[in-house]
Amino acid sequence: MQTEFPFVQIPEGLYPIIGTPDPGKRMYRRDGSQEESAVWFDALTAIIGPSVSPGGVGMYCPVSRAAVYKRIKEGKLSIFLFHVRYRKTTLFGKNKILRDNPYGYIPVSEARAWRMELEARSLRQGLISEEELEGARPDWIGDFLAWKNKEERVGMFDVFTPWEVVQGLAKALTSNDPITGNAKRKQRKK
Repeated sequence: MQTEFPFVQIPEGLYPIIGTPDPGKRMYRRDGSQEESAVWFDALTAIIGPSVSPGGVGMYCPVSRAAVYKRIKEGKLSIFLFHVRYRKTTLFGKNKILRDNPYGYIPVSEARAWRMELEARSLRQGLISEEELEGARPDWIGDFLAWKNKEERVGMFDVFTPWEVVQGLAKALTSNDPITGNAKRKQRKK
């Protein structure tokens, strides 16, 4: 059983590059120009590995975006923020703020660890069995995506044979067909 959450460790020497953490939280903030954001992101991924936006955590852990924000606010999940602060001047001399919201990235390793934590808690509380968790028949089979009435479904090969499909494609590509945009070349008269 896991006793301590495996946070990504950022040495103090990297704070000028990655950003400084907010007191009592794991929110690392840095500001700079739009051009610096790409360099910051490359350095960030080299240090922490793959990362996702707060909405992308749901791909690795079955939680809502609100749960992600709550965990960040509580200091239980790391997030790295880049605030674009510098303004650019347009061709007409007006100031333009490039971004109102910061770029924010959460380490994938922490999202996966959170999932394991949730699974262990669910097993402990008896909300789910080990068999269900391991997935004797996983819920991602996708039976709900299938047509309810198979008689309604008509596929291309239910109507045509494969040979008829190939013939039709060949004919469409070589004919003067306005749908495909192909036209036969006209012969010049001599």
